Amino acid sequence: MADTPWCGSNAGKQYLQSGQFTSTLKTSQSVVAVDSTIRGITFDGTNSPWIASTTGKLYLTSSQFTSTIKTSQSIIAIDTGALGATYDGTNTPWIGNSADKLYLTSGQYSSTIKTSQSISAIDSTPNGISFDGTNTPWTGVAAGKLYLTSGQFSSTIKTSQSISGVDAVIRDVSFDGTNTPWTGSSGQKLYLQSGQYTSTIKTSLSISAIEITPEGICTNDFNARLGIADVGPPLGSLSLLGVGR
Repeated sequence: MADTPWCGSNAGKQYLQSGQFTSTLKTSQSVVAVDSTIRGITFDGTNSPWIASTTGKLYLTSSQFTSTIKTSQSIIAIDTGALGATYDGTNTPWIGNSADKLYLTSGQYSSTIKTSQSISAIDSTPNGISFDGTNTPWTGVAAGKLYLTSGQFSSTIKTSQSISGVDAVIRDVSFDGTNTPWTGSSGQKLYLQSGQYTSTIKTSLSISAIEITPEGICTNDFNARLGIADVGPPLGSLSLLGVGR
């Protein structure tokens, strides 16, 4: 089973929680020396992209997790309210609540903004963002909703789900290929919502003993999140594994 990367702004740490969700914390890494306010985190299959609001930067940390910063990119000139960030396999979607926009930055990372979409008419306090291979899940604190916007990006809302009755302060959202992990800082919990989206909470985990302000969340099964089929070893290599003899 895939594990769950998440982050918290109070302790300023990246966390890797075993499974979806268990009480086992596999590892953690403090990033307060880099930025005191981490807001969002994801996994690209090799490294850990994350976003921080104090410096207003996108960071790429080596692996899960180390103290090595592979690269960073300032985005504070574009939006001073840097919050959630993810990776789509090529480019970097992120969210800014100063202009209330979804942004798509080229690569990992450049100064090129490929596109952006204002969502202020939908929710005045966007907070978290992900990508499922086709559409863009994101969260809005003002309405307390999970949103699914068509493509990258459009003004079309494919679906939404109010979760304010579960947690009053929704933070980040992701997708594991089947269900929707999200974080709530009111209940100080990691949540797993059935599908995209239903009212069913499949499981939740209190992390208040570790972190009182959970922020970003993802799954480290990169292929499942983007709907990429896992490919086995090349046919020619099967004999090396003792298969097909």
